[in-house]
Amino acid sequence: MSLNSNTLIEKLVRKNLSILRIITFCCFSTIGFFILLLAGTIYLDYAKNFGEDSSIWKANYIVLNKNISALQTLTGEKPSFTEEEINELKNQPFIENIGTFESSQFPVKLQIGGIGGIRGFSTDLFFESIPEQFIDVDKKEWNWKDGEDFIPIIIPKNYLNLYNFGFATSQGLPQVSESLFKQIPFQLIIGKGEKQKTYQAKIIDFTTKINTILVPEKFLKWANKNYANKNNLNPSRVIVKTKSEGDENSIPYFEQHNYDINKDELKNNELTYYLKLSFSLVLLIGLIIVLAAIWLMIINFQLMIEKNKHKTKDLFLIGYSINQLARPYLKFSLVLMSISYIISLPFVYYIIKMIQTKIGKFMNLDHSSIWTVTCFGIIMIIFIYIINRIILKQSIKKIVLK
Repeated sequence: MSLNSNTLIEKLVRKNLSILRIITFCCFSTIGFFILLLAGTIYLDYAKNFGEDSSIWKANYIVLNKNISALQTLTGEKPSFTEEEINELKNQPFIENIGTFESSQFPVKLQIGGIGGIRGFSTDLFFESIPEQFIDVDKKEWNWKDGEDFIPIIIPKNYLNLYNFGFATSQGLPQVSESLFKQIPFQLIIGKGEKQKTYQAKIIDFTTKINTILVPEKFLKWANKNYANKNNLNPSRVIVKTKSEGDENSIPYFEQHNYDINKDELKNNELTYYLKLSFSLVLLIGLIIVLAAIWLMIINFQLMIEKNKHKTKDLFLIGYSINQLARPYLKFSLVLMSISYIISLPFVYYIIKMIQTKIGKFMNLDHSSIWTVTCFGIIMIIFIYIINRIILKQSIKKIVLK
C-alpha cells in the first residue's frame, strides 16, 4: 500500500486517541522511568562501596560468650561452648565462618623498662588467640615458630586510648602515638617455677574488632601444653563472621540461646538489610509504575482496535496486511514511550549530580554509570516495543480472521 494509505490509517488511530489517556500514560511512564534510572544509577555508582570488602556493608565479626548466672558464680562453673553448639552456629544462614578463642592457662607477667619519658612498670596479663583468618594483619609479622623467643602481640586500640587520654593525662605522663607504641620492646615472663621463661615481645598492630590481648594461635596452643598441661578445653568464647547480606533473625537467635553479644556490633547487618530492602522496594515500585503505564497504553490501543474492528477488517479485506494495520499503533506507542523516557533523563541527571556533590565527600566515585543505565533503558524500551508488537498483532489477527 502507498504512503497515503498508511497516513489514512494513522489519522484513523489519531482520531480515536484520548488526550487525557495520553497525558496519563506519559506522566506515569515518566515517573516510572525516573525511578528506575535513578535507582539503577545509584546502585551501580556506589555498589562497590557497599560490597563485602567495604566499610559500610562489611561483614561483621561478633564475639559470643554465654551469660554468667549467679549460680555459676557460686559453684565456680565456667560457661563454655560445646562442640554441638559450635556446629549449630556454623549451620546458621547468617553466619559465614566461626572460630574459637584459646585462652592462656598459665601466669603471664609483662615488664617494660623506662623509655622516652614513660616510666617502667610490670603487670600481670592474660593472652587469647583466634584463627588467623579473623585477623587483618601482615602474616609475615603475625608468625611464631617453635623455639622462637619473640612473641608478636595485638592489643585493642582502646587500650592505647585509655592510656593516652586517661592514665597518661592523670599521671602527667607523655602521650604515645601508635607508631611509637609499636617500637617499645618489653619482656614477658611466662610460667612459674622451673618452667618459667622470659620472652621478648612487641606490639605489631592494634585492633578495633576484638577486645582482648592476642598472640598467635600456634604459640598459645604450644604454651598451654608446655606451661599448663591443659589443652582441648571447651572454649568460653567464639568469634563469628556474619554474612554481609544481613539477617534480621540473628539477634533473636543469639538472645534465644542466652548468648551475650554487643548489639552495636550488628549495626552493619541491620544497615545492610534495610538498605537492600529499600533499594529492592524502590526498583520494584519503579518497575510496577512503568509496567502499569505500558499496560494502560496497550489496553487503550486494544480498545481502539475493538472499537474500529469493522473498519480494521474492511481494511484487511481490501489488501492491508496485519503489519500495516498494527504499524500506526506501534508508532504512537514508541513515540509516547520515547517522549516519557527523554523527559525523565534531565531529572535523573540533576538528582545524580546533587547526590554526587553530597556523598562525594565521603565516597570516591571514579565515573558515573548514568550512561550505562541510559543505554539499558533504551534496550528496555526496545524490548517493551517488541512485546507490544506481538500483543497488538495478535489482537488485530483475531479480529480480521474471524
